[in-house]
Amino acid sequence: MHEHDSSWTSFLKIGLLIVLGFLWSGRLAAIKAAGLSGVPVHVVVPVSVLGIAAAFTLLSAVRRAWPPLRRDTMVFYGLTGTFGFVLPFILESLSSPNLPLFVLLVIISTMPIVTVIAAALLKIERPRPAQYAAIALGFGVALLIAWDTTQSAAMVGTNWLWVMIAFCIPVFYAGNSLFVASRWPKGVDALQVACAQGLLLSVAVLIGSVAAGTLPEWSLATRNMPAMLGIVFFETLALLVYLKITRDYGATFMSLGNYIAMVFAAILGHFLFDDPLTWLSLAAAGLLVASLSLNHLGRRS
Repeated sequence: MHEHDSSWTSFLKIGLLIVLGFLWSGRLAAIKAAGLSGVPVHVVVPVSVLGIAAAFTLLSAVRRAWPPLRRDTMVFYGLTGTFGFVLPFILESLSSPNLPLFVLLVIISTMPIVTVIAAALLKIERPRPAQYAAIALGFGVALLIAWDTTQSAAMVGTNWLWVMIAFCIPVFYAGNSLFVASRWPKGVDALQVACAQGLLLSVAVLIGSVAAGTLPEWSLATRNMPAMLGIVFFETLALLVYLKITRDYGATFMSLGNYIAMVFAAILGHFLFDDPLTWLSLAAAGLLVASLSLNHLGRRS
């Protein structure tokens, strides 16, 4: 019975991780589609955040389970919303125009490496040797896919200041994931956390847009409403799955979803935007299976 339960748990973990990777890649594809349609970043971010907040509010109303408002939960909502979404999103938006795509993809794909090292140093999690090997193999997969889908000379003419700024993105993501895994407040589920984050961030972006005078430009979102709705749809589900995996299975395991997202992003980019895709990316996807297998063996040993 226990062996059956263990097998089912492993299947559920891997399944959720694959779903998370797909949702992340779907969000990126929707963001790219919105940008190609002429929707500016300062419109994409606030309109998406408000849409996500509305979705979580509706789900919470249906469940009749609102986020508890205690001192510890309010701190948790604010910190995770800021460092896990707002700051990385701003840095991604700023870095993208100033770095070759290959460089940015590789920098972001270091998030699992940063996570596993920080988890070990802070003694939040105790990764085993096989898990270190899985992270390293996954990073190799990320390198192959990024190079294959961008075919860029990469570092030619790259401003190293932007490289250093971009490296803050995986640091924020890793730090937030470890914080979520180790400081999850009692009596709160993933939907309640996501709803609270959405409501807090929606107030922040609304105030920011009014202060910046960009509120009238929100009408530009209608240039590609399917893409904007896609961002809301994918990010709403992704946040729930991300919180579930991080809380229940740890930040190190969750970070592998970053590699899965790159595989799906390469496939979606090929079919939706005619991005190049060759046998090298398909072979890299096979290596990703090996990476996940190594991680699984490492957690069982």
